[in-house]
Amino acid sequence: MPFETDLELRHRPGHVRWEVIQPLTYRAADGRVVEVPAGYLSDLASVPQLARRIVDPQTPQARRPSVVHDYIYTHLTHRFSKAEADRILYDALREEGMNTPLAWLMWKAVRLGGRGTWSA
Repeated sequence: MPFETDLELRHRPGHVRWEVIQPLTYRAADGRVVEVPAGYLSDLASVPQLARRIVDPQTPQARRPSVVHDYIYTHLTHRFSKAEADRILYDALREEGMNTPLAWLMWKAVRLGGRGTWSA
C-alpha cells in the first residue's frame, strides 16, 4: 500500500483547515516519497459548494490523498510537476477505494482548476 502511515488530524475551532498531528507518508508509483510533516495545515479536498452534492470533501477515501496533494502543491513544486501531483491524487484516491468515476472527476477538477505555486 502506498500510504505508509495513517492520517491523524485535529480541527482547529474557527478555522477551515485541519492540522496534521503525525507525519503522513506516501510512496508514489515511481518510488518518490512524500512526507507531510506534523503541523501542516490542509483544507482537505477543496470542493466548490455547487459540487458538494457529488463530492463530499470529508469522505474518508479523499482525506489522505487530499492532504498529500495539498502538500505537494504548497511545498514540493520543485520535485513534482503539476501533472505529476494531480496524477498522485488520482492514484491515491483509487488506492483508498474511491470508485473510478468519482476519482476521475476529482482528478479532472484539479487538472482544470488546481493551483500550486509553480512558476510555469
